Amino acid sequence: MNPQVIWHDVECGRYEADLPLWEELARSAPEGVLDVGAGTGRVALPLARAGHAVTALDLDAGLLAELSSRAEAEGLRIPAVVADAADFRLDTPVSLIIVPMQTIQLLPERGGFFASARRALVPGGRVAIAIATGLEAFDGGAALPYPDLGEAGGYRFISQPVAIRLLDDGVRIERVRQLVSPDGTRENTEDAVHLATVSPGELVEEAAGHGLEAEELRHIPETPEHVGSEVVILRG
Repeated sequence: MNPQVIWHDVECGRYEADLPLWEELARSAPEGVLDVGAGTGRVALPLARAGHAVTALDLDAGLLAELSSRAEAEGLRIPAVVADAADFRLDTPVSLIIVPMQTIQLLPERGGFFASARRALVPGGRVAIAIATGLEAFDGGAALPYPDLGEAGGYRFISQPVAIRLLDDGVRIERVRQLVSPDGTRENTEDAVHLATVSPGELVEEAAGHGLEAEELRHIPETPEHVGSEVVILRG
């Protein structure tokens, strides 16, 4: 049991609101799709099941190893690339690069991503980037959001969001992770993620400097558990 894999699945794996959009875009990607920040395969596996050629890219080799294991168990082929989203190269260019779930907002700088993406696209290929623009601050109190829950190997995994802090340079999302062993012993750890603040217009302007032109802006509605997203679609 790899705890990092379980926490990733618990906190990210159940989100499905964006999957129809990635499937729609993949249907117009004959040279295949690159899933950036693929993790354990939340997006890559459904696309592969639908018959699309998908390559998974992530900086975490452990998450990609789990993705590969899951793909192999289903008889799917999903090449995995362990690389930084801000500096990567592909052996074969693709028609579509997708960046789901605010992955772009985790990067300390985005110029490297746009340069890498431009190299990795076939002529006329597209890049689709999801960003969160509507996060509202909260700080504990009685009305906490519902926790994310999971179970593996007799252990229970509980991830409780406790605060969203709006900072000068972005947003800090704070969680308390609680691991409950089979005998009831509880272990608490704190976890925080920093998302850079960026607008669709800023992404378009940055991408233009690397030869990527704005094509379309799509919206993914919010769900009871997740904020909505704006998806900036660029053409190479």
